[in-house]
Amino acid sequence: MEPGEKREPRTVSETRLVTTVGNRAKVEFALNQAESYVARIGPSPTSRRLGLALEPFRRTVESWKMRTPTDEQVCLVLEQVLALRELAQNDVPTVRFRRLA
Repeated sequence: MEPGEKREPRTVSETRLVTTVGNRAKVEFALNQAESYVARIGPSPTSRRLGLALEPFRRTVESWKMRTPTDEQVCLVLEQVLALRELAQNDVPTVRFRRLA
C-alpha cells in the first residue's frame, strides 16, 4: 500500500449458531424429565403423589397453546416444576453394581 491510499474496511463474514431456549421450552423439558423420573420410580405412594402434583402443570402448559402466559407466570411454573423434578429425581432408584472380588 502506498502512502496516501485509503484502506477499504474489511468485511468479516461469520456464522454464529445461537441457541435460544425460552423459559416455556425449559418448562416443557423439565416437565418431561419429571414425568420420566416418576415413571421410573414404579408404583408407590411417592410416585402417585408426584404424578398427581405434575398433572396440573401439564394441563397448564397445554393451555398455553390457547392463551399466551406472561413471563412471570412462566417463571413461576418453571420454579415449581423444577422443584418437583428434583424430588422425582431423588426418588429414582439407582443401579448398584456388584463389586468384583
